[in-house]
Amino acid sequence: MQTQVQKVLTPRVLFTSLGVAVFSVLVLTTIAPVAHWIPVSVTETATVIAVTERGCVVDGSNGYPITVADCKASPGNVIQFSYLRPAITDSQYMQRVHARADYIIP
Repeated sequence: MQTQVQKVLTPRVLFTSLGVAVFSVLVLTTIAPVAHWIPVSVTETATVIAVTERGCVVDGSNGYPITVADCKASPGNVIQFSYLRPAITDSQYMQRVHARADYIIP
């Protein structure tokens, strides 16, 4: 007579795997939201500040200089360009952070 052996998950393994799954979901949704990692396309119109060998340098709407490749404009010209930036830069969280930072800057 043959006996069959069934492998059954013990409650400890089951609860540990369930706990890891719940912890992973909480971390991904609260600490590091995945939606903020996805880049968004932004199209802007700005004035050319300088021209370099890599392209034109313009002042972006976020206050940082942006280099536009394959640009044949001269300083002072207004151009329209598109680029990708992280979605978190447009979030309400970052707007609150910048508003609080304005209080700190002397």
